[in-house]
Parts: sequence; structure tokens; C-alpha cells
Amino acid sequence: MNIDAIAKKDIDRRAFVAASAAATATLAGLSLAGCSENNLQETETASSESGPLEEGAEWIPVSCWHNCGGRCLNKVLVKDGVVLRQKTDDTHEDSWDWPQSRGCIRGRSVQQQVFGADRLKYPMKRKHWEPLTGGDKSLRGRDEWERISWDEALDYIAAELKNAKEKYGNSSILYLDAGLEGYMGGVLNAFGGFTKQTGCQSDGTFEYYAEGLFGVTYGQLNDRYDILNSDYLVMWGNNPAWAAFGNPSYYIKNFKQAGVKFVFVGPDYNASAGFTDAEWIPVRPGGDTALLLAVAYSMITRDEGGSLIDWDFLNNCTVGFDSEHMPDDAKMSENFRDYVLGLYDGVEKTPEWASELCGTPVEKIERLADILGCENDCFISSNGAPARAKGAENFPHALMAVSAMGGHFGKPGNASGLDHNYSTLNRGATLVSLAGSYVPPYQGAGAVNPVDNTIPWSELWNAVVTGKYYDVGVLRGELHAPEERDIDIHVIVSEQKNVLQTQMDVNTGIEAYRKVDFACAQVYTMKTDARYSDIVLPICTRWEYNTTTYYDVATDKENTFARNKAVDPLFESKTDWEIAEAVASRLDVDFAEIMPKTDQQQWMDAMVGATVVKEDGSGYEPLLSIAEDDFTKYGVEGAPQVGRIPLEQFLRDGVYRVKRSADDPFVYIALKEFRDDPETNPLPTTASGKLEIYCQAKGDLFAMMKGDVERIIDPSPLPKYMDQHEGFTDTFIDWENKVRGPYPFQLTHVHYLRRAHSDMDNLPWLREAMTNPVFINKSDAEEKGIEDGDIILVHNDNGAFIRPASVSRTVMPGVIAIPHGAAVCIDEATGIDTAGADNVLTSSCNETAFLSNGWNGTLVDYEKYTGDIELLPDCDWPLDIPLPDEE
Repeated sequence: MNIDAIAKKDIDRRAFVAASAAATATLAGLSLAGCSENNLQETETASSESGPLEEGAEWIPVSCWHNCGGRCLNKVLVKDGVVLRQKTDDTHEDSWDWPQSRGCIRGRSVQQQVFGADRLKYPMKRKHWEPLTGGDKSLRGRDEWERISWDEALDYIAAELKNAKEKYGNSSILYLDAGLEGYMGGVLNAFGGFTKQTGCQSDGTFEYYAEGLFGVTYGQLNDRYDILNSDYLVMWGNNPAWAAFGNPSYYIKNFKQAGVKFVFVGPDYNASAGFTDAEWIPVRPGGDTALLLAVAYSMITRDEGGSLIDWDFLNNCTVGFDSEHMPDDAKMSENFRDYVLGLYDGVEKTPEWASELCGTPVEKIERLADILGCENDCFISSNGAPARAKGAENFPHALMAVSAMGGHFGKPGNASGLDHNYSTLNRGATLVSLAGSYVPPYQGAGAVNPVDNTIPWSELWNAVVTGKYYDVGVLRGELHAPEERDIDIHVIVSEQKNVLQTQMDVNTGIEAYRKVDFACAQVYTMKTDARYSDIVLPICTRWEYNTTTYYDVATDKENTFARNKAVDPLFESKTDWEIAEAVASRLDVDFAEIMPKTDQQQWMDAMVGATVVKEDGSGYEPLLSIAEDDFTKYGVEGAPQVGRIPLEQFLRDGVYRVKRSADDPFVYIALKEFRDDPETNPLPTTASGKLEIYCQAKGDLFAMMKGDVERIIDPSPLPKYMDQHEGFTDTFIDWENKVRGPYPFQLTHVHYLRRAHSDMDNLPWLREAMTNPVFINKSDAEEKGIEDGDIILVHNDNGAFIRPASVSRTVMPGVIAIPHGAAVCIDEATGIDTAGADNVLTSSCNETAFLSNGWNGTLVDYEKYTGDIELLPDCDWPLDIPLPDEE
């Protein structure tokens, strides 16, 4: 059923609109914290009140499918195929032992994502596109659109793929998979392969160490109950109030109430720091390694008999701190302590030395050294932001080294590492989860992509434009020395992602899109990938069919969610599965062999394989009892089973959360067994079995990836300071004499509550709730004559955008912050972006390691905008409706 069909239902349209408006007002009135008893009562009242319009309506749990760290419950009230309103978790009373999974303003706005006026209705082609030649390619991104049939669209796509393969080979097909391959990847693989991409994304340079290269693996931190034992929770760049609003924000609220003190380290004093009243340690973008080295120096030089340094932990559980504890495989005689004291390069890593580089006042550096000293119990929670800067290869290693000096591993109240996304501030074994039934199709049946070209994300658009790139293999796969290769891309296929928007250097990306012969995209609204394509296919949202994807199993460790179809597919939209099957048939590819299971079957398989921890912690048992009738009802196959709760209860509640207690067996302290007895319980990922402050494996890895390419930096086996390309020193054309260059400001990016990456940026509700300003420092603004609300032009050699200025002292001098993910909207006459798209200004990382990125390392300047472009408030922008006259 589609939106227009509302008029054909036995529902008075005026009553429907009035009820919807009332429901929206009710949702808007709810507290965003979503945790108090009053809020629960409000939600219960909102969900229980129903007039004649809602009689016979049913609450259905649905997906909040976007890539944010919250993972919350979302339910919609449906009657006759129409969604009347939404609500979030009210399945039980809210408590610390049994928290609700409350949604944020993003989740509460998905209704507008599904039923918005800008939903794509039909397949379309660009008006001036011509098959096999591309037509006028310069009009991509600004051309008009024409409606075509599904058969026409699919035939065009198949013909373009066949033509590219025949003339240029399969390597000429670039599939934008963002590392999470969709169904079309399976089709292209069976068709002969494609060129793909790899590199560090959300985790930044933490991804190099994800498998425990120097001893600490991803998310190797403690359970939320143990964090209550911490004296300090150090949020290194973390901002869950915006990036992961759900349970993580609730957790830090409770930590605060329990007396845990908060410290925030970063260039801007963010929302999470504000509501926890955190002590601020400011640091410039990319300056974190210098800051950490100075903290180490302060701890070394001021320690008195173990007042700051946990010598027992360093001596027993680490290698490489000093000359007496070097690993057996070390190829250099250098150790961390002597490097910090300047014995090798003549530079002592003093707080004064670091302050000039990272902008942190000397007294703040010494204060952080005191906080991180061994007399305090510290939970150090870093997100990926500090590791997403050029030259940040050594930041994760330096963080581990300083944390080890304070002994912040393996004991109550202490942990350190990467801690963002789906179980932020609540680590340990997963207690309940759906089965990960979704398998990237072209990995099935032992299939391997026949094309071995893998472009680093940092070189993606330049590779398309110049025809050359360096191949170093696949991150977390087979890496090799850099090989300079020729590449000749003629077709770009975009499925599921919005890569043109979210990768560095959008302007070169647009040039790349306008160069190739053909580009197509599958979307439900006109995202950037689609606007610069030739053929656009309308897809279903997750509310319109049952399926299971990667993000369905990426949740907090204590809960898992049911995802149900709520309404029939709208207009002519199809699922990604259906599109891939149709393209496969036109390419003479056996889709059943690639993907033998339908979306519906995968959806059920995920629940069949769902497990929950036994109450005594001794193992796992099936979560769901499923009867033969259940399989018949949903038209899938499976064997009956007995579990903890019935399937229908799970599908009705929408969530299952394990109830906790302070004395349950699930309280987790990372590395406890290792710390207690490192000889009996050595770390399995390092050659020494210990935390490696000197890590030869790390040095060898980066040396191999560097090869003989001179421009690539060399991080070394120690966590040394490296000159940061586009760092603070590059804001000067003469560093010694402090002569400023043309771009004196460092731009950093923040994940924004208004959207999840680039998704949901089109929603009027969210655009009205949260503007999209540039955050600038008050002193800097005064020097430039800029006041709060003024429109400013931010620019560098890569591009420019205009946005309103938000002036305050919550951003460091010399730094500006821009919310990540705004949809590119370039004024073709001037080349200026009007949306504040961050990647208009970012550039490729040609000096950092090949697979790194540099979103948080960009040099810019800004001034008050005096041009002719009128910048309306975002909520007044017209929606992007490419076929406005179609009925």
C-alpha cells in the first residue's frame, strides 16, 4: 500500500492529519533523556490514549536501521496499512538493573523518513543521459529526471555492466560497498568481479590494532557495573549524547549520580561533557599523541616511589617501557622511557614542548598526569575521533602506553581503549543476540572476488580521476607492500551506502562521478550518490519488509530487538534483494546460487539462532520458542525449538533485555586474568604475551605498508610523535618565526544528533529541532568581527561552504567544528556548498599510512560571508523531490 492509498481507506483524512499532528506534539514533548518515571508515565499515557481513529490499531516493533551507537526500540501504531504514530520502549519499568531502550529524536523521526514527501516513487533516469556514452556527463548532480519503468532501468544497468566488462574488463566496475557488501556485490562477483575499497573508517587508526597488535583488542573494556568503581571516567573525544544517545547516555547519567568524576579530552566541550560537568582538557585536532607523551613525561619525572606510576604492572605485564624490559624480537635498542626523556632525538617531551603543539595548557597536562596516575581508578573511554586525523597512527599505542603506566588495566574501575558504537560503556561478553545470519553474498559458497584491485578510501576519488593508485591489500585481510597500479573506472554502482557524501574530498568525488561512463544508485530519498548518478532505483525502507542486516546484531550486549514489517512497499519501490535478483537474471547469473535464502528466510533464521546467556553464566540457550505453525505463518522453513520466551512475545514486545544485578556473574573486567597472572595467562595476540609498549609487529606492519614510497610516514615500533600533515604546525608558513599561513584554523568534525552520518539529514522535524552551524571560538570570532548567527564562508584549496556561526568558548581558539554528514548542495554558479558538507573541505591522506583517513585534520580559513547567496534556515529548504509533477 502507498501513501496515496490513505484516501481510499475508511479513515477520514482530516481526522488522520489531526491525530498525526497530536501524536507528533506528544512525542516532541517527551524528555530526550527518556529515563525518568515521569517520562515513562507520559509515554504510557501517550500510547494508551486512543480515539476512534485508533480503534483496532496494532503496535508493531520496527527497525531503527541507521548507523548510530544507540540501538534503541522503535514501535509504530498501524491501522489498515497506515502508521498513525510512534513510541519507544515501555515494556517494563525503567531501572539501573533493567534499563529501557529509549529512542532519541532520530528514532522518533523515522516515520518521516518512511512517509516523507521526498520518498522516491519510481525508477528514474537523468534527462540528458545517453546509454553507453553517458550523454552530457557534466550535468550529473544538476540535471532533471525522467520516470522510466523497472524493466527499462534494469535493462539499462545490465547493458552498461556488460559493455564495461567487454571493453575494459571487470576492474572497470567500481562497487561502493563501504566494507559491508550488499546483494549487488554477490551479483557483480559472479559476473566476474569488481574493484572495491578498504581502509580505516569509524575506528580510525584503532583499526590497525583491532586484532590486538600491541595487546589490546577492540572494545576490551569493562562492564557498566564495574565502572561504578571508577574514580574518573575519562572521555577521550567521546560524545555519546550525540553519537550514541540511547543506553550509553543513560549509563553516564547513572555514573555521575554514583559519584564518578568525569574528564573530557578534546578540542570542543561537547554535550556529554556538559551534562556530566566534566573537567575539560582541551587538545587540538591531531595533537593527542603529543599530549600523551607529555603526560608520560610528567608522570616519569614527578613519580615518587610509585606515586604516579604502577611499577609492578609495568614490570610484570608490559615490555618496552625501559631498557630492562625490552621484547626479545626488538630490532631497535630504543625504549619508551628514554624516548620520552629525549635521549634519542634530543627533544624532551615536556609539557611545555607538547603545549605548543597540542594547545593544552601546561597546568592541564600536569593535571591529566595526576588524574591518570596509579592512585586513581580510571576508566578511559576513547572514541574513534582522535584516531581519524592525519598522522594519528600512534595515538592508540600512546594511549595504551600511558594507561599502562597508571596501571589502568585488569582491575576494578580501570580500563582503557576504543569504546564507541553499540556497547559503549558496557563491555564484555554478549548476553543476548540474534544470529548473524546475514552473509555478504559474494563471500558465500567459497566465492572470491576475481578482481584483486582494492583502492584505499583515502585515494578513492583520485584513483578514478587520475587512473593510478597504490594497492596494499585489504585491511584485516592480506596486506602487502604498496604496488602502484593503473586503474580505469568506467561504471560506479552504489548500493546501501552514500559514499560520495561521506568520504573525503567531495569535489574530487564529483569530478570522478562526472568522468565515468555510467553511475547508478539504489536509495529511498535523493542522497548524494543518487543525485550524481544516471539511473536511480527506489528501494524499500526497513519498515516495508522483513530482513536482517549487519546493524541488527550490533547492539548493546544486554539487549536485542525484533524488526518487523509494518506496511507494504510504497509506490514502486523494491527491496535490494529483488533488485539484485532482477539484475542477475539479465547478466545470466544464477542468483539462487549466490543467495539461496530470501530476506524473509534470513529474518527468521536470525531469530531461530538467537541465544541468551544462562542465568548462572555457564553458557547459552535458545532465546525463542518457535513452533511449526510459526514457520508456516511467515512462509519460511525451520525446525521447532524450545527457548526462553515465545517468538510471538518477542515480536510483540520488540526487545528482549537481560535483567542484571550487581552480584550477577556477568560483571566483566577486561584483562583481569592477565593482570593477576601474566605468565599463566599471556596475551594471545603479541609475541611477548604482554602489552607491548615497544611493538616490533607494529613497526614491521607499517614499514611493509610504507614500502619505498617516500611521502608515507613511518610510525616506528614505539608510539612516537610524528609531524602531522595538515596539523597545527602547518597553519604556519614559517614555524620557527611563527608566520601564519593562508589557512590558520584546524577543522574537526562531530557526529550530530540531527542525523546518523548522512542519513536522516532530509527530515524537516530534525532540521527544525537542530540547526547545522559551524562552531567557532568567541575570541577568534571577535577578531574577525563575527557574531553569533552570522553567515560565514569556510574555505580552503579543496572547496568552500557557507553556514551560520555558533559562537562560544566551548571550542578551542584556532579550531572550528562542523557537524558531520550534511548533504552536499553546491551552488553551481559559485562552487560554494550551502549545506555545510564537511567533506567539501577534506582532502585525501597522501602523507599518512595508506589505509588511514584524515577527516579530523583539515586546515581552513573563514570570514563573514558577503556574497549574494541567500541562506534560508534548513527547515525552510524545499525537499528534494525529483519528479514533483508525478501523481
